[in-house]
Amino acid sequence: MKRALNWFPVALGVLCLGLLSWPQRERAILGQNDFVSFYTGAKLAGTPELYSRAANLQVIQSILGFQMEGTTYIRAPFYAILLKPLAALPYRVAWGVFFAATLASVLWFVIRFSKECPALPFFASLSIALLTPLLNGQDTPFLLVILGSAILLFRRQRDFAAGLVLSLCALKFHLFLFLVLLLVMKRRWRAIEGGACGLAALALLSLGEIRAWISVLRDPWISPDPQNLPNLHGLILTLHGGLPAEFAVVAMAVILFVVCTLRSENFEFLIAISLVCGLLTSFHSGPADDVLLLPVFVLTIGASTDAITRTLTALVITPIPYLISLSGSPFSAALRVLLIVWIIVAVRSAMARLKLGAENADFLPVSES
Repeated sequence: MKRALNWFPVALGVLCLGLLSWPQRERAILGQNDFVSFYTGAKLAGTPELYSRAANLQVIQSILGFQMEGTTYIRAPFYAILLKPLAALPYRVAWGVFFAATLASVLWFVIRFSKECPALPFFASLSIALLTPLLNGQDTPFLLVILGSAILLFRRQRDFAAGLVLSLCALKFHLFLFLVLLLVMKRRWRAIEGGACGLAALALLSLGEIRAWISVLRDPWISPDPQNLPNLHGLILTLHGGLPAEFAVVAMAVILFVVCTLRSENFEFLIAISLVCGLLTSFHSGPADDVLLLPVFVLTIGASTDAITRTLTALVITPIPYLISLSGSPFSAALRVLLIVWIIVAVRSAMARLKLGAENADFLPVSES
């Protein structure tokens, strides 16, 4: 009975997410979402039309019966090749397989890390950041498996294997530039070697298409509404700032990260900061990318004894900032502002504890369960 009561809040959270997703049920069931771009990429993989917008829209038209103007394949060439087996399946079946894989990724992460972070299932059950990619057919839940596996490997001192796994973050490389900087600054050379080997293998799969891919990434049509993106670029646009203001806030994030990395030896805490900095400074991070806040939650909430840091870490993964953002400008900046405050508070707390000679009392490495 007690165990059932412990899981009651989780069931209530899942019910709330179910009610939020109910209006979108038909679109989700039919796969009328971003998955169609991945399926199209799988169909066109190995052809010179992988990044042809006209060819993409034609394939999408043949699948859905209508075009989705803002949806074409823009991921790396190697990813289309990895997805190629899905192209052999009918679209609805392929969508079912993909959805099951993303859901399984979420469940694995939550179950595996709930052993050390008992609050994780409850907060995950309320997470709009998880609901968004599942409903919209996005692939960011796979990042939970990649990061979760890498964290476990780092704990076992298997840095080369961890780096090899992290090379798959090339899936959304722009979110992990600070993580690369962290590995370099902490001289985790074995992890860097593993990442380099993994990237080399992925580059071999991408031969002949890299230039076309870069050209697509530079095309502004892939970000038709940047002021609504949950990053610093979107925040500056919301506040009607210019390039100097954006450069200043990005520089502030870099400086805070570098200072903390130089002075702190808590590697997992630094991973959490690198993920938040990546979300903020990435030019093209969207709501689905906020699944990275789940690893941030695990790496921070279970280790920090600082009440403000713990509160902010929990707050950023609740529905509150997302619901506030629905009110439009300037409230759409709620999550970005919270993440900026999170970085400042977390770094300040770590530095204060370090000055007292007791950093490990605040950010203790989480032992492997």
